[in-house]
Amino acid sequence: MNTNNKWIFFDIDGTLLYARGSGREAFRLAFDEALGWMQNVEHINFHGATDLDVFRKICIERGEISTPEMERAFFDCLAPALDAQMKKNRIEIFPNIGRILPMLSNVRNEYRTPVSSGWKLGIVTGNIKATAKLKLKHAGLSEYFDERGFGCGCDHEDRVEIARHAWERAGKPKRAVLIGDTPSDIHAAKANGMTSIAVATGGYDFQTLEKAGADFVFEDFTDDDRLFTVLDSLFPRATGSQ
Repeated sequence: MNTNNKWIFFDIDGTLLYARGSGREAFRLAFDEALGWMQNVEHINFHGATDLDVFRKICIERGEISTPEMERAFFDCLAPALDAQMKKNRIEIFPNIGRILPMLSNVRNEYRTPVSSGWKLGIVTGNIKATAKLKLKHAGLSEYFDERGFGCGCDHEDRVEIARHAWERAGKPKRAVLIGDTPSDIHAAKANGMTSIAVATGGYDFQTLEKAGADFVFEDFTDDDRLFTVLDSLFPRATGSQ
């Protein structure tokens, strides 16, 4: 069996971690530094949003026309602003994530679980790639993810297209799962033929995610046995596979 043919794509914010408002403050600082705008972002709903879409909507609010030059200037300032904020605000990693990722990825796998091998882990996030990598770095999770399976908010403003980019970069795997915490993640999974696993650690509760059509919903990933059972039932390992 080709072990690169099974991918799990994770969202970041609300799924793996909580950045304690660092992203929102970084947006405000980047608007000021890049464009000289004293921009309030408290009214923006970032749950399931993409950085590019948020930027363009704020431009519309201000009666401005977003240009590639403006977007480039803003995002060039966003990453260092986020880095500075995360150095001040300790990231919260959600329950059991620090155990699950090495079990799935086989990186420093001390658990030797039989369902851990064969998976490649990617990212589908509304963050631009620079800020996605920063969040993973500050959380100590970078090593578990393969950049060949990254889809980020700089690729497109639509999360469906972001997920498609990740899937294509990963080699168009026939077996793919997208794990996220919003209806937007569920929709992106379904639109790209992926199994949707939703987790209620972000801005939406269990019932909302269930109604949005996720294939499986978790309150959190404390019960890792259930998660591994679900994954193994979706894509059982062939006898004698490597």
